[in-house]
Amino acid sequence: MTNRTIFLLVFCSGFSALQGCLSSSTGFESIRIFLDSNADAIVLEGEAGSKLLVSPHLQGRIMTAKVGSVESTGLVPQKTIKEGESHAHFNNFGGIDRFWIGPEAGQYGVYFPPGAKELTRDNWQVPASFDTGAFTVLEKKERTVQLHKEIEVTNLRGIQFKATVTREIGLIPSASLGTELGIELPAGVSYLGCYSDNRLTNTGDDWNPKTGLVGIWILGMFNASDHSAVIAPFKSTAGGKPPYSDAAYFGKVAEDRLKVIGQSVIFRGDARKVGKFGLSQERTTGLAGSFDFGRNLLTVVRFSVPQTMERYGNSTWNVTQEDPYSGDVFQSYNNGDGENPGGVAADAFFELESASPVRPLRKGESISHRHATYHFQGSREELDKLASKILGVSLDKVQAAMWPAGS
Repeated sequence: MTNRTIFLLVFCSGFSALQGCLSSSTGFESIRIFLDSNADAIVLEGEAGSKLLVSPHLQGRIMTAKVGSVESTGLVPQKTIKEGESHAHFNNFGGIDRFWIGPEAGQYGVYFPPGAKELTRDNWQVPASFDTGAFTVLEKKERTVQLHKEIEVTNLRGIQFKATVTREIGLIPSASLGTELGIELPAGVSYLGCYSDNRLTNTGDDWNPKTGLVGIWILGMFNASDHSAVIAPFKSTAGGKPPYSDAAYFGKVAEDRLKVIGQSVIFRGDARKVGKFGLSQERTTGLAGSFDFGRNLLTVVRFSVPQTMERYGNSTWNVTQEDPYSGDVFQSYNNGDGENPGGVAADAFFELESASPVRPLRKGESISHRHATYHFQGSREELDKLASKILGVSLDKVQAAMWPAGS
């Protein structure tokens, strides 16, 4: 996420903004009925009453999930959706998994007009190819949906990219958690797992690193709260450098909002202050997540990371970047209210994002990227065990670091 959040002003009435702009305070069935009336809704039935909601009409998004006592894990901004594809800069329809193309900015960025001399909120624009228009449903089965769309984007240098996007969205059964995350589902813990398998196929001219490359960018908006924290484990490297990048995005994140505990980066997901950090291919483990201490909701994301080092699109907002292929694999963004510092953003969300490499694809060649989301809801004791095993840090340590006694 970037400065686009200045445009995400969605009115929320009757509920606290930290309830997620209606989506977390409205039942799953009510959200389904709303989307059926204002877009479309495909429901995939999970285990023990868990459910997943997909909207091909809203650019093929996975909109939200129901798990345990949590009716909606993702931001579903109903007013924005009802208004339709009418918003300047970005139609923010939310969702826990949406398809975008990167990089965002720099000389090869695709979110600014060709030839732009500066990159500002005023000339930032999500490309229409994936900001408007439905994805076509190729096939729907009991546990999966296959989607398709033709896209076209142009970078700052004026280079055009034409491609076909295919997305397979599906459920991940608990029986697969051993393979997926190296765990077994504890008794008494509710679970919903899903994935998007994304393929980008070049249908135009060959792509050249000297004039720009593009890749897959998956972003998920989750309902924020005053006691939610993003957790991102990282690998150690020689040299003693910080494991994350932050200043290049929105400036340095305040120390009380971004910390390192052991081998994990911890970041507030409260929608009270704009900020972002990222992990490079060298540092990411291919896993990240969040924990909502108020709802006892553990979320984990797992994403594709190549074994060999590759180019990643750099999305920092500079017209000319020193290294346009030094971007991050994982990023997390926290929304905020630009007009009321410290207040809760109208769209109360934080994001967990992952990106594919960018490659010089010839016509007909493809790149793929898998992004999986796992929700666990249950007792603090059992979720602490899962968080420690998967994300490498205990919830007690996260809570003590981010919300010291008396704060």
